[in-house]
Amino acid sequence: MHVLGYYTLRDLLHDRWRSLLTILNMTVVVVGYLLLTALSQAFILFGRQPQITSNLVIISADALDPMESSLNDDVLQIARQIAPEQIRANFPTLFRHMSIQGHVMQVRATPLENLRADLSLTLLDGSWPDGPQQVVISEGASQITSWKVGATVEIYGTDFQVVGVVRAGGNKFASVWMTFTEGQRLFGTSRGFQIGTLLLNPSANPESVRAKLQSDPRFSGKYAVYLENSLSDRYNQINHDLLILSLIQALISLLAITFGIYNAISLSLTERSREILLLRVVGFTQDKIRSFLLAHTLVLASAAYILGWTAAFIFINFQRTHAPISIQAAPLVLKLSSPATLLGFLLTVAFAFLGVWLTIGHLSTLNLTGRGE
Repeated sequence: MHVLGYYTLRDLLHDRWRSLLTILNMTVVVVGYLLLTALSQAFILFGRQPQITSNLVIISADALDPMESSLNDDVLQIARQIAPEQIRANFPTLFRHMSIQGHVMQVRATPLENLRADLSLTLLDGSWPDGPQQVVISEGASQITSWKVGATVEIYGTDFQVVGVVRAGGNKFASVWMTFTEGQRLFGTSRGFQIGTLLLNPSANPESVRAKLQSDPRFSGKYAVYLENSLSDRYNQINHDLLILSLIQALISLLAITFGIYNAISLSLTERSREILLLRVVGFTQDKIRSFLLAHTLVLASAAYILGWTAAFIFINFQRTHAPISIQAAPLVLKLSSPATLLGFLLTVAFAFLGVWLTIGHLSTLNLTGRGE
């Protein structure tokens, strides 16, 4: 084993430039794989955000994002007519995704009485807005921005005072809340509102009410009705589907390691056929040469993985500080976990060894006379 390690290191140093180029090529693949793995874990955590409401929400049928929706008061009246015994109240919400002082936030405008009582918001500090140009912010928004009660926040060219901090679960992690009147004054009324919320009686079955509304001709094709948690799940599923495709691409890209190792070792065997024959003469069996090639590859793969992991780690920390990712104003936190790191290393080594296995056949074509068998 000591001799094998000695010859492996000597060989790598002797052909250092080819070894370095092979390592760099593998490093690029490793970085891409690790970043996609970190993104996968972030999406999984994002999809587990708690939802604690059974409200129904209405948006336009053709809207992928609630911000694209446009509703008017008629839709809420129709809903009450369809299920008058099950719906106890309803209210509109203006909804925007906006960059506020460099941070992506949800801005929601809801009637004050509903803001206080019907949205599962818990007031942690300060008070509810009761005057013009006042807002409350979510605990998540406060964490991201360091805004506190009394801070001034510019929204759409207008200064608002933060009068309270609330705890908001689910996809409301980073959100700013104002009264519906203030929202109309800020954004205008030409687009109506974006989300209609239906509050159900305790005895009502939310899924049955949803199906009843969705099947009514006055709703079908015009409006989409969701359980409030299902609306978030809808976007999570879209993101999850895209992620699966990305991971498939990452696994396919790992094949580049296989072919890179195959090409490097095949070229080395071709150029060093005489040296290999001399090794055979002095007592090196084919098994020992194969072990040498595997050790050679293990060193290359390990070096590439260490470099790749380091580059991915630096990038993730830079991104987290200078260019954070958010979906629906909720942060998407990338990180490299220990299980993902170990799995990535094992896959890298496995694909590299596959490249060695593909080249082993070249050894059997060499004999001690230097001619093909």
